Amino acid sequence: MSNLESSFKYLFTEVFKNNGDVSKIPEKLKKTQIKCFVKESYPYFLVTDDFFYVPIYFTKKAVDQFKSKFSNVNITDLKSQVIVITDWHLELTQVNSSNIFTSYAGVELKLIASSFKIDNTKKITLTR
Repeated sequence: MSNLESSFKYLFTEVFKNNGDVSKIPEKLKKTQIKCFVKESYPYFLVTDDFFYVPIYFTKKAVDQFKSKFSNVNITDLKSQVIVITDWHLELTQVNSSNIFTSYAGVELKLIASSFKIDNTKKITLTR
């Protein structure tokens, strides 16, 4: 996480600059690992780069890999931890915004994690 700029803002701006076409995200950006702070883990899993809060959705593969590597940790116990999303993609979907609080005007940009891990290198405190 950078104190100077928002990685989520940059990532989401790339999608909207391309009229919602997530396939036009630069390849270099798609390979980037995302380090973020877990703000909430239940009932919604929200992560932050200290600027924006983004919902994250985990694939079955991600959950299974996490459980095999960290069998003593439940995903819902990751609140206030730092995670590194090592494999991810974005999906732009139409939703009912009255039911999905992370959407706007019937659209939600979903961050889908296919692989992630806990980052225990240091304790992070949010500044915002």
